Order: sequence, then C-alpha cells, then structure tokens
Amino acid sequence: MKRMKNLHPAASVLVFLLFFGSGNAQQSLPDSLNRVALTVSQDSAAKIYVMLARYYLGANPDSVVVYADKAMKIAPEKSIAIGDAYIQLGNRQHMLGNIDSAIALYTTAQNYFREIDNEKGIGKVYQSFAVVKSSMKDYQGSLDNMLKAIEIYERVGFKRGLTMAYMGAGNSYRFLGNTKDGSVYMFKAMNNALSLGDSAWYYQTMAEYAGMMYKSGRNDSSNYYFARSIPYLEQNGFYYALIPAYVTYSELLSDQKPINEQLLHDCLFKALSIATGFGIKDNLQSLYRQLGAYYVLKNNPDSVFYYMELSSLVADSLSNASNMEILHETEARFETEKKDLLIQNQSLELTAKDKVNEAQSRMLWIGGLGLLIVCVFAVIAFVNYRKSQQAKREIEHQKVLVEVKQKEIIDSIDYAKRIQSAILPPAKLIRSHLPDSFVLYKPKDIVAGDFYWLEPIVSANGTTVLFAACDCTGHGVPGALVSVICHNGLNRAVREYGLREPGRILDKTREIVISEFEKSEEDVKDGMDVAMCALNGNSLTYAGANNPLWIIRKGATEVEEYKATKQPIGKYHDPVPYVTHNITLQSGDTIYIFSDGYVDQFGGEHGKKFKASSLKNLLLTMQHESMDRQRELLNERFDSWRARAEQTDDVCVVGVRV
Repeated sequence: MKRMKNLHPAASVLVFLLFFGSGNAQQSLPDSLNRVALTVSQDSAAKIYVMLARYYLGANPDSVVVYADKAMKIAPEKSIAIGDAYIQLGNRQHMLGNIDSAIALYTTAQNYFREIDNEKGIGKVYQSFAVVKSSMKDYQGSLDNMLKAIEIYERVGFKRGLTMAYMGAGNSYRFLGNTKDGSVYMFKAMNNALSLGDSAWYYQTMAEYAGMMYKSGRNDSSNYYFARSIPYLEQNGFYYALIPAYVTYSELLSDQKPINEQLLHDCLFKALSIATGFGIKDNLQSLYRQLGAYYVLKNNPDSVFYYMELSSLVADSLSNASNMEILHETEARFETEKKDLLIQNQSLELTAKDKVNEAQSRMLWIGGLGLLIVCVFAVIAFVNYRKSQQAKREIEHQKVLVEVKQKEIIDSIDYAKRIQSAILPPAKLIRSHLPDSFVLYKPKDIVAGDFYWLEPIVSANGTTVLFAACDCTGHGVPGALVSVICHNGLNRAVREYGLREPGRILDKTREIVISEFEKSEEDVKDGMDVAMCALNGNSLTYAGANNPLWIIRKGATEVEEYKATKQPIGKYHDPVPYVTHNITLQSGDTIYIFSDGYVDQFGGEHGKKFKASSLKNLLLTMQHESMDRQRELLNERFDSWRARAEQTDDVCVVGVRV
C-alpha cells in the first residue's frame, strides 16, 4: 500500500514552506514536493504540480510549462487542477508580456470551470482578467472583474484567494483615485492574511498599501510601510512583488529633499536586475520612466531619452496587446540611430575654421572619456564589493533561518515519534506473553506507517494473545497519521466491541476506519494491510488483509503459507468478510507475519527487489537459531542487501516460536 489517495498534512507542510518559507528553504522544497507527488493520488499529484508551476512563475518561466503540462497529463477527468494549470500558463504569458496569449488561456480556463461547474475556479479567472486589465491601465475593468471574484470567494469561503482579490480591488481603487475605498480593501487584505497566518501576502499587501499612501500624499506613512515590507520581500525572494514596490518607493525617494541618491539608485537597479534576470515585463513601463527621471537628476540626457523611449514603447506594446520582445530590437535600433545622429551633427558643425580646433577638442574629449571610464570602473568595483559583502551577510542570515526552520520541523517530527512510540506495545509486555519471539521494526523515516500491535485477553479458557503486523498507507508523517486511526480501530474492535476472532476484528476495524474517514469532505481511501493472529496454547487463528501468515513447522524444509483476503482495511469496491483460518501448532513450530517493506526493498548487485521467495529461504536457513538471533540475522541481511540504496518503505517483521 504505497500510494496515498489524498494530499496529507506532510504535503501541506511542504507546500506552506514552498510558498511562504525563506528563500533558501524554498529552493530545497520543489524536490521534496516532487517526491510527495509520487505517493499521492493522481488528482493530488496534479494539484502539487500546479503549485510548482505557480512557484516557478517568477524564477523560471519555462518550468511553469513543464509542471502545468505534467498536471494536465495526469489529472483525472473534471479535476480542478486542469483549469488551474491553464491559469498558470496564462500567468506566465502575461508576465512575459504576451497579453493575447494570456487572455486566450484564461478564457480556456473559464470555459473549463463552467463546464465542470466549479465556482471557485471561475472566480480565479475573473481575478486573472482583472490583473491583465490593470496592466493595460483599464482600472475600471480591473475593479469590475476583481469585485466579481470577491463575491464568489466570499460565497464559497475561499479565504486564501480573498487576500489577493482584496489587494487587487484596493489597487484598482487606488489608480482610479479613490484611496478611501482602496484603503478599506487593503486593510481587508492584510487582516485576512493575518487570520490565515500568511506572512507572505501580508507583507506584499503592505507594500501595495505603502504605494497607496504615497499616491495620496501621506509620505510618512508610505515610508513606514515600505521600510517594513521591502526587507521581508527581499529576504524571502518575492521578486514579482518587489518590482512594483521598488518603482513606487523610488518615486517617493525622488520627491523627498534632500534626495538619497544611493538608495534611489539601489531601488531602481535592483528592480531592473530582477526584471531582466527573470524576464518579468510587468511594471516595465513605470520602471523605465523612473530610470529616465533618475538620469535627469544625474544630468545624462542620452540615458534620459533612452529610457523614456523604452517606457513609451512598453506602453504601446501593452495597449496593442503585442509581444514585448520588440523592446530588444528597439534597444539595438536606438543605439544605431543615436550613433548615426551623432555623426551627422558632427559633420554639419565642422567647418574649415573648426577643423583647427577639432584635434584639440578631440584630445580633450578622449582624455575626459578616459577619466570617465576609470571612474566608472572604480564605481563598478566598489559597488560589486559592497554587493559581495551584502550577499555574504545575506547568505549567512538565510542559513541561520533555514537551520532554525529545519530544527523546528525535526523537533516536531521527533515529538510525533514519541507519541507514536507510546502506542506500540513495550518489549516487556511482548516478552511476558510471547516469550520466544522477536520484532524487527525499521521505520523508513522518523515516524512510520507500519506498526505492530498486541492485546492479551484473559478468560476461563486461559490467555489468548492477539497480535498483528500492520502496514498503513504511505510512510513518514502521512503514514503515521493513518496508523493512529487504524490502531484506534483495532483497540475499539477488541475493547469496546469485545471481539476475539481475527476475521471479525478486521471486519469491525474496517467499519471504524471508514467511518472516521467519512467525516472528511474529501474522498479518503487510505487504510491498512494487516496480518492478525490469536494464539492460545497450541491453537492459532489467523485473518489477513492482503498480508499472509507463514508457518515453518519444526524440522520442515518448506514454508506453509496461509493466504490473506485480498482487500485492505478501508474503502474497497466489492468488500467481503475477512476469512479466519484455524490452525493447530506443535511445539517448535514458528510463525511469521510482516509488512511488505522487507521483501520490496531494492538492492543487491542488480538493484532488484529482495522478494518473498528470498525471505522464505532466509527464514528456513535460520530455524536452528534462537528468535533473538533470527532478528539480528534478518536485520544484517536487510542492511547488506540495501547497501547504499535508500530504504524503500517501513519494515515490520514479527516472529513467534511455540
């Protein structure tokens, strides 16, 4: 039972850290999510791939296509992941400046969500259209679409979507000149983010609110909110949100006297570096305009004209919904035309009288240019040195943050291990009721989906020892969560309902587990494979859910196998009662029950599974050994077979000699 059918809390923890953890922590998590995607249902895996597409939007646009395509290929029919994948593809096109393509993809998503009657998805499309209209300066159209999204989100209770929608509505009101209503929606966004514990969107909204304060003339408030939000966005690598924050902050800095030229320079060129480095074309018009204004301050008319021309071209490109790649061609053409114009002007101005002075002027010009080049290289070297020092400090800071977060996670899982260990029967209890026995228990991770179980029942006919080897869906944190529910089901079947026959115990446990999972709104199909025995003297009864019972009679050369009922403890399409087998044992007979982790382990010279036949042969060769020694030999053989390969699954083997 290796495949989980729903997105478990472990995946949710990874998703939270992916989007809202520190920058370095985020970098290590896509691989973790990819591994989680291999252990869940196709629908849940598709949703994870959509999340990864969203994650790579600002960092690697090509990966957006890869993960969106993965999501659409594996998503089942009518999965919301398909519509969400179209939205992420549209977001990528919008970010790259391909407005027509973005609108086409959003329309496809809208039609799909209408087809499957998913209201929340339709709300997401309205929100996407609102963002596009805002980038095209159609702020009233943006507001109309954002309010439609808010109405849907509030109705269906999509609180995480409300944060972004409130912020979008606030921005639309801001650009329409209505800062009063804009402030209301910005505070709604921040309060909603706080209620969700969502620091990322809280600080992104704060940066937008800082911009609104500047536009309404409240510079002190704007400075305060920028000072709080920008460091957080820089520290956590929220590049897409940083560009508009830098641009508006640069406007604020330009208005303040005296102007902090160094801070202004840093804001603008950080924004330009992010935009060019990640291919983010949204907000380019404003950025180029501010760069032009910066060079007015620096008295550099060529650069002023250059960036103002680029700003105008971006505006034309957005209004015509054309591809923004024209900017690269324009930049090259502009450089050529500027050189040609300079040559023409020099030719017109040169006269016979000027030629005498031309050589002197040229020498002065060359000397000045040389001095300028030396100064430029000196400034670049100084700036690079400062950046390298800042980068070192940032790396150290991020390293500390990652270590702290990792320690918190490990500490939490370690505590979960203590809780899980508490439900396992102690060695003293096992020895008192099954004196000649062993348990080989090797969790793959800190906590496990496998567990062993024992319950002694005292009656007039003596003591009956119920014991089982259990294998729950998954391993690690998800498997451990399922194991708690299944362990509780076994206890209730015996203690609350008074059942003693293994088959009836498994029947009742299945009812309890299904009942617990049915409380969820999700269609949970997780459960457990188990081999259960009831031993009273030489009388043994056994029932299994997918996991068999092996008996090696004293002096035998073959393993006697009792087949399990081929269905898990959990939801099943055509359930039947579990079959109970009655077996008479002789002194010296040995019984074995186990999960599939041992036989499914990859290793050996050719990297293959160990297999059940190899385990049978191994057990036969060690029948002359004590049970404690058998455990040691099994453990040694497992480790030597696995060698350097990763442990495939949790391992649980129980052996009892009569």
